[in-house]
Amino acid sequence: MKKTLLSIALVASSLFTASVATAAPVIYNLSLPNISTFDNVITGTGATVSTTQVVTGQSIYNYIDKNGNPATVTVTRPGSNTPTGADQSGYTSWSGTGKSLSGAVWTIDPYSTSGEAIPGFNSGLTFTFSSPVNAFGFEIGDWATCCTSGDRPANVQATYGVPAAGSGLWIAFDGGAATLPANALSDTDNPGFAETGDYTNFIGAIDSSGFFSSVTFFGDGFGEVLVAGGTLRFASVPKDSVGTVSEPATLALIGLSLVGLAVTRRKAA
Repeated sequence: MKKTLLSIALVASSLFTASVATAAPVIYNLSLPNISTFDNVITGTGATVSTTQVVTGQSIYNYIDKNGNPATVTVTRPGSNTPTGADQSGYTSWSGTGKSLSGAVWTIDPYSTSGEAIPGFNSGLTFTFSSPVNAFGFEIGDWATCCTSGDRPANVQATYGVPAAGSGLWIAFDGGAATLPANALSDTDNPGFAETGDYTNFIGAIDSSGFFSSVTFFGDGFGEVLVAGGTLRFASVPKDSVGTVSEPATLALIGLSLVGLAVTRRKAA
């Protein structure tokens, strides 16, 4: 009976530890009209959103860091230390109302090169911050316009726990493992297209469990143009203020484990 009690206690303990340790950035995949959702989450914590418009040919942009000091973000291609300037004056969706992004963009045009852990990685963008932030976002265009049925390599599916098909948007923080926060099996999976009929979106991330010094973003919808830029958004929210406290489902499991422990004790008595 002591062994049973110990097992239940260990389960509760491990669930609680996991709920604290597995906090991850909250990713926002929004239509352009709903960028305010991202901004409102930030301002709701008492923090301020700093913005800068992307300009053709420019690779370094200014923002205000968590201490209120001027800082810069430098844009490169993954695996390269050479700054890369935005290469298009903008993007306008060719469908629906013809909505445009709010500034110049970098062309991603997903392609695969040898040696990539995930096909498409090297065609993306890496944003490196001179002073860490914990909230960052930018606009994207031409995602999920096509190319949603290609199969991802079996090793990528197994390693990253992702489905075989889809046009994906990948993101990685501080050189860590990439995740797939958005995967389209058709253009209706694109929030911008579903809401306004335009292939324009916003991608943002908030991590109130800590700060990050770099963000890498790329796509794997080979055949799409996929661009990123528009207006960059930065912020530093207070610790544990946005979606990083224990998840309700995990807390429920902990509660069930503790209930089981109490029942077992009564039976033992």
